[in-house]
Amino acid sequence: MATPVVDDAFPGGAIDVLRAPRRGVVELALRGDSAADIRQWFNFRVSSPTARELRIVDVAQSTFDGAWHRYRPAVSTDEGRTWRRAPSLLDGDDLVVLHEGRRAVAWYAYFTPYDVSRVDSLAVEVLASPHAALGLLGETVLGRDLPVFSFGDEQAEKTVWVIARQHPGETPASWAAEGLVRRLLGGRGRAVRRLLEQARVFVVPLVNLDGAELGNHRTNAEGVDLNRSWDDPDEASAPEVAALLAAIEETGVDVFLDLHADESAPFAFPAGCEGNPSWDEEAEAREAALRADLRALSPDFVDRSWYDEDEPGEGDLSAAANAIAERFGATALTLELPMGDDGDGVIADGWSHERARTLGAALVDVLGRAVAR
Repeated sequence: MATPVVDDAFPGGAIDVLRAPRRGVVELALRGDSAADIRQWFNFRVSSPTARELRIVDVAQSTFDGAWHRYRPAVSTDEGRTWRRAPSLLDGDDLVVLHEGRRAVAWYAYFTPYDVSRVDSLAVEVLASPHAALGLLGETVLGRDLPVFSFGDEQAEKTVWVIARQHPGETPASWAAEGLVRRLLGGRGRAVRRLLEQARVFVVPLVNLDGAELGNHRTNAEGVDLNRSWDDPDEASAPEVAALLAAIEETGVDVFLDLHADESAPFAFPAGCEGNPSWDEEAEAREAALRADLRALSPDFVDRSWYDEDEPGEGDLSAAANAIAERFGATALTLELPMGDDGDGVIADGWSHERARTLGAALVDVLGRAVAR
């Protein structure tokens, strides 16, 4: 009888194996980011028809320990082609997942993975499209090219930037960015035409390429939280942000969205720039209109921040949206998506990567309204 094989030796893989007996319970532990003490993301595969359950021990000591209440991980039994939620429960400090070992191999992940190869596939589609262009912003810490997709006329009056996944474990953000990109790639429909007649749109679907490849949750290859680097990005330790900021300086920006995902929130929600030193009635009105459009055009969005609002003058200018709003006078917003699938009766029951992609597609309408003002 074969011993269960638990493997994370693939792009985005992350788990530590504590015990893998031939029968019974396989014991696992969250693995930290490659250069930082952050423990949350997991992504692994199991080959065993005899293991009864998978126990990820001591998740209560994870970085975002509130994430595990009524949480179910993603599972695939067809080599990652389709994903659903795995039956699981929180047993004290451990996450217990009932192993689906009827198939030869099952994959488990914190949320449906979105790896670098998927960005490469999108880039191929962009290159083949008459409605889009592929650009390279610069290189990551590990020397990967950082792609940006652009849509619309260079002479358009307005400029929009949408970036996703500064935190590599927050994969719903990339799925949402893909939804936006795919709708723009089609070049069809009144909403797409209206947006691209008025604005040039830049989309970066995966900012933290190295972190995604390494199986990190929050940091890049240098252990840097990119979304705390925008006030003065170091070209050596945060070249991804330095490259983005240089590009935005060149193009300008009128509307900026930074897509993330929150470990505990039961719905998609905004984090605004109300704490910025330059915040005034005009900025408040523009942000309020953007949030109202998100509420009107996406059923998964709730116009209520899961976070405490910043006090006047206390906004974190090292975070992307705050920094861009302050530096360029743009309408800027952080859009947080959920990661769990149980919203306690609020919104996120049945939340999935498909719904994240649908929300992303709705951003065409949201951005079209924003640039028309």
